[in-house]
Amino acid sequence: MRSSKPISQSTRKILLLLVPVLIVAQVVAFFFLHLSNRRIALESVDAALQAGSRTFAYTTATRREYRQLTSQLVAKDFGLLATIATGNRVTIESALMSQLARTGAEMIVLTDLQNQVIARAASTPALNQADVDFDRRLQEVVSHVKGASGNLLPIATGEHRMPLFGLIRIEVRAPMPVAWMYLAFRVSDAAIAEFTRMTQMWMAFVSHGQEAHPRLSVHASTLPADLQLADIPHDELSETGSTVTSSTGEQYRIRLLPMGGIAGYTVEAVVAKPFAPVISPFLKLEGLFATSIVLSSLISILAANLITRRVVRPLEDVAQKDALTGLANRRLFEANLGNAQQNQAALGSGFSVMLMDLNKFKQVNDTYGHEAGDAVLVAVGQRVRKLMRTPDTLARLGGDEFAVLVHTHDPQRLATLAQAIVEAVAQSIRLPSGTCVEVGTSIGIASAPHHGAAGADVVHSADLAMYAAKKQGGGYAFAEAAGAPRAPV
Repeated sequence: MRSSKPISQSTRKILLLLVPVLIVAQVVAFFFLHLSNRRIALESVDAALQAGSRTFAYTTATRREYRQLTSQLVAKDFGLLATIATGNRVTIESALMSQLARTGAEMIVLTDLQNQVIARAASTPALNQADVDFDRRLQEVVSHVKGASGNLLPIATGEHRMPLFGLIRIEVRAPMPVAWMYLAFRVSDAAIAEFTRMTQMWMAFVSHGQEAHPRLSVHASTLPADLQLADIPHDELSETGSTVTSSTGEQYRIRLLPMGGIAGYTVEAVVAKPFAPVISPFLKLEGLFATSIVLSSLISILAANLITRRVVRPLEDVAQKDALTGLANRRLFEANLGNAQQNQAALGSGFSVMLMDLNKFKQVNDTYGHEAGDAVLVAVGQRVRKLMRTPDTLARLGGDEFAVLVHTHDPQRLATLAQAIVEAVAQSIRLPSGTCVEVGTSIGIASAPHHGAAGADVVHSADLAMYAAKKQGGGYAFAEAAGAPRAPV
């Protein structure tokens, strides 16, 4: 190394530390933005599901009340009461059949007060056939119908998807109670499609038995085809909201609404809303933020490089360069000497130190003044610097004392370099006044590991050799023996 590197190691460390820190800080900010966006989107979807659930509950209650009133009017129909009094099942079923369109029910079952089936009529052929077993099944089912709500039950009709029915119980009086009338209303796809149009949420009605890990049966649904509720374990769904991924990878937020159920069945309504429409604006925001991270990272790299070159490196020059000659100062020389000592210990690579001071410099300083002395120091530094290799260090230690750190311990190469320095310094130097002066130099040379492994020992040996060279009138001299042992610095 010469007097300084284009970018010093400490500067490079600052770049390697500052830029990643800036980028990591922005990535962390992006991560928290992503989490915040997900949380806000989740809260928005859950709020919509909750509002939709309230709308559904209100609509369901209103429709149930309407059906209850309509059914009560049928039970008070004088003609129907007269027909029931005949006790003829065929006649009664004919009368019940005429009431189906009036009430909107799909099936009407008439029982005595002990829930024994008297007659039934249905608009669905599978439910209208004479079947003693079916009558017995209906007797068991209607015995569970107690309150005004929650009486939901899937009934097989031979269709691919078993329909779900809601049952309403009405007391038939003439004027004393004589029978019970049960009206079964189908939960249809058309009905929940209307709910979907009202709330912009998908919906389905499902049921399951009482087994430990129930499998859901879907009875009516407007859910997308890629969202298969039957394949989702029931325990993964909740009343407060669950996130479910469809077969195509789209995420939905799903909420269960308990609807009751009878005869061993639990029925629930499922409301679902996709994440995509809600989170799409947030994803666009994240995309813009990610683009800004890339741009700001590039700007950070350029800014860090600019600051390093314009601010840090000049400060390093002040701290590590000699102000007069521009050479390395004592601090940088000692730092590089320490690095050379570590390389010697780790790799066994030798190094050498040349200490030199100028002959006749005091005479020039006293005769022509300090300005002339400074000119001599600058000229000597420029001449010697031209002889240095890139890995070597030329430093001014103070006054007229210079030092050279050479990454070799080959005596022949050291002698060649020292002789070149002696000859270069010996050439006349023109002062600013025009006067030419001549100075010489005395150089002491010591090497590691021959004169010690520690840099301080090598410098000490070179110092002794320099005084030996000065005594012989200038030139250079090699240290003859290792210096006294000293602790490494």
